[in-house]
Amino acid sequence: MIRAIIIEDEKSCSDSLKNILRNIAQDIEIVAESDNVITSVELIQKLRPDLLFLDINLTDGLGFEVLNQTNYREFRVIFLTAHDNYAITAFRYNAIDYLLKPIDADQVLQAIERVRRQPTFFSAFEERFQALLTNTQHERKKIALPTLEGITMLNINDIVHCSSEGSYTSFFTINGKRIVVSRPIKEYDELLSPYNFFRTHQSHLVNLNYVEQFLREDGGVLIMTDSSRIEVSRRRKDLLIEILLKKGL
Repeated sequence: MIRAIIIEDEKSCSDSLKNILRNIAQDIEIVAESDNVITSVELIQKLRPDLLFLDINLTDGLGFEVLNQTNYREFRVIFLTAHDNYAITAFRYNAIDYLLKPIDADQVLQAIERVRRQPTFFSAFEERFQALLTNTQHERKKIALPTLEGITMLNINDIVHCSSEGSYTSFFTINGKRIVVSRPIKEYDELLSPYNFFRTHQSHLVNLNYVEQFLREDGGVLIMTDSSRIEVSRRRKDLLIEILLKKGL
């Protein structure tokens, strides 16, 4: 049996995946489920699974943080994502499996067959993952933002922070511009996370290169180079502080 953990913050997606596995992959045993980073790391350490079905966006952060924080690493990974963007294409090129939502049985079967044939575990995955981050940081220079006027090509390094306003996301740049797009911030969290961006709050995504100061007031506030004050949620504060300290900020 292949012992697996589903790490997914959408119950409908998790339920759909479990139903498919029951029908086409009886050798996959789901030993636990989680929807957040902290619990997922604890479950991996305790249960030592063979396989993770890992959503990229979780309730308290990104799936990548689960991989970075766990000490036990002898598992294989199938990513779950709603967006077939550049990063996911790169994951596939590097032989890292993924399921594109909404999940269908053919996708699951193909991914499971790759897992069964793949003898290597996390050590090989980690090398590919780090190489992927290096490559994408060098190759992707701009992001295409759909606006009411058309499409704006924005240099990723020019983004100071993003803020959510319902189903809209505002991008604030180093030259003081504000660009509004009609897409949720969760989508850009997934796309920009490999480029040193951090989700401080459900409504805020920041470029860590432009952080000037962290204040402990009101749970946590970041002061950015453009003088903006960005709220930090209590459940994201400890991880943010750890990252800032590692960066020497």
